[in-house]
Amino acid sequence: MQRLETAMKKPKIRIYTKTFIWPFRDIAELGGLCLILNMRSLFAFLLFVAVSTQAATTAFLDFQQAGQFSNYFNGDSNPVWSQSSSAGVGGTGGVQWTLGGSDVWVAKVGFQPSVGSTYTLSVQYLCQINSGYGGIGLTSQNSNLNLAGSTAGVNPGLGISYHGGAFNLNNNSVSEGDTLWTLTSYGASKSGNQGIPSPGYGSSGNYWSQLSLKIKYLGSNQFDLTPEVYDVNQTTGAVGSMMASGATRTITNSNLGTASVLYPYFSSNGSRFVAADNITMPVPEPSALSLLAIGLGGLAVMRRRRGC
Repeated sequence: MQRLETAMKKPKIRIYTKTFIWPFRDIAELGGLCLILNMRSLFAFLLFVAVSTQAATTAFLDFQQAGQFSNYFNGDSNPVWSQSSSAGVGGTGGVQWTLGGSDVWVAKVGFQPSVGSTYTLSVQYLCQINSGYGGIGLTSQNSNLNLAGSTAGVNPGLGISYHGGAFNLNNNSVSEGDTLWTLTSYGASKSGNQGIPSPGYGSSGNYWSQLSLKIKYLGSNQFDLTPEVYDVNQTTGAVGSMMASGATRTITNSNLGTASVLYPYFSSNGSRFVAADNITMPVPEPSALSLLAIGLGGLAVMRRRRGC
């Protein structure tokens, strides 16, 4: 009896438990309301990350697959460029147009510019006669884009238009006067001091060359532009020696400087070029595109879900 009384006098032992709540619970109940929070928040977060981190990588388009051109680019209001299985270097896939055709094509998907980063665009153009321009650059819109001015620029846009002996800087609708190429010794011997091989200037017929443009985003609406021209193997498209270059120029463009996304464009104006091939351009990182797809797909699924 005494032992029983002693045992009953022992202090009571209390067991404390804590309930941990997973931060991404699928369904939370608050005030009697059923709220679908977590997966929707997660998908929205992935969507935000994808849109906010469109860091750039480089895409290479050789037009060996049918539909590649139209899949990657939007045309202007009167498109004349078209993909062909034999219009490219060495009779391979490429993009072609009739001599004298003026056109601009802009990438459907853009990238988010980063201060201090340099982006390189390049295209191999086929020169047929000594007149007209080929253009290359960046713009802040990916549809309803048309040529602006008498060269091959666009508005809004920042890039260059190039021809035999010189090039023009294009800043929106403003096209600066000719800037002569600085020739390498190879370029001088190859093109008769004209920078780019073309009929009457070191070449007796059609000739492929590569235009490259390096654009560095400096911040505060400023960009450095550095154009270069390379020879290419006329059968394989392999890039050869540099033929000419232009001095780096710093250009202010508030349209592009305040844009969250930029899009590469390629263009032609007048009678010089008739085909293009082997395009390289900056595009979003695949990881960003994957996050974007997951985020959009997840939100679509969540919209179908009904309250519990």
